[in-house]
Amino acid sequence: MTVDLPMPARGRADAYGHARMPAPGNSADFLRIDRVPYGRFRNVYLYITEACQLRCGSCYMGDRLERALKMPFEQIRATLIAWRQMGGSKLTILGGEPTLHPRYEDTIRLAGQIGYEQVITTSNGLAPARRKFARMEPGDFAYVQISLDGGSPATHDVVRGPGSFATTLETVEELAQRGFDTRIICTVNKANVGDCLNLLDIADRLGVSLVKFHVFSVIGRGHGNDDWGMRPHEWLEFCDALPAASAGRRTRVWYQPTFARRQEMPRYQAEGYSGCIGRTLDRISIFPDGRAYVCSFLFDTDLHFATVTSEGRIELNRGPNEFDLFTGALVQHGCGSCKAPGSCMGGCPAEQIVDGASSCAEEEIFPVCRLWKSVPAN
Repeated sequence: MTVDLPMPARGRADAYGHARMPAPGNSADFLRIDRVPYGRFRNVYLYITEACQLRCGSCYMGDRLERALKMPFEQIRATLIAWRQMGGSKLTILGGEPTLHPRYEDTIRLAGQIGYEQVITTSNGLAPARRKFARMEPGDFAYVQISLDGGSPATHDVVRGPGSFATTLETVEELAQRGFDTRIICTVNKANVGDCLNLLDIADRLGVSLVKFHVFSVIGRGHGNDDWGMRPHEWLEFCDALPAASAGRRTRVWYQPTFARRQEMPRYQAEGYSGCIGRTLDRISIFPDGRAYVCSFLFDTDLHFATVTSEGRIELNRGPNEFDLFTGALVQHGCGSCKAPGSCMGGCPAEQIVDGASSCAEEEIFPVCRLWKSVPAN
């Protein structure tokens, strides 16, 4: 059955109903495919390349950067279709640096044709990215995220390399002036925490719509900079400063709580927090080698959820996998006995593997799944 309907508008609120994708052999027609009426695999993160010209000290890609695999375009097509069928509606295209993929522009446009309601990309904003963006239009994306790891060259360039701050800012300004919904994403660590809030001044000046902060994780290349790691109370103190820092600004501020104090847990529960991402299966991340993970905190491990073949077939990992780890939290809480069963619901089962300890073992500290975003600070 084919339907003759306009393509979904980019940037609209997530909506369920029916997914549409090109019918085989006729890209002008669309198949109507029933959608699951909940959020399973709603957020799809597709890493089309592991190649990147930078070697940032906080990059979670680790040794994948040296391997630098690129996903063939036909595999990209098959993978996008497979996860659209599984319920995907919000797609983020990443790398490495995704704009280094020779079919980057084709990938973005294909995703819209297949029927993803929101197509997002994250980029380092350097010269190759700017050249690709110059050939694209604001309507190709729901929004574009540019990584800035500090509010000045003194901090950003320590993480990303000399001269990168100025070049990236030029790209941010150009995108905003052309009408792209442009956003800044910042990984906060001990090397840049002192001036990260300067990004709010920069964002207001350049017309950026949102600044997103998340905490440095000691995975990937972060293993070589574990002294940058922030303790839970240090991250909480940074988050405490966000409401006042964002007051009165045009730019919105989002952050990933990651940790919480006891009195904050009812608020997060009221905002819809449901504990570990393994409970909701709301997201999936797929790498060029086909490995697919639910939890990005486990990217350094072999505990992937599934493998996607070059033909787009999803094969569950029958060996030790992350889903086994998630279900363990249902029967054995990280702190021994759950301190907030109505919201924490067992803690973060990945922390013991990655950090060697559970954050909820600290008195009055509760883990908040780092893949869940809090409401804007302003």
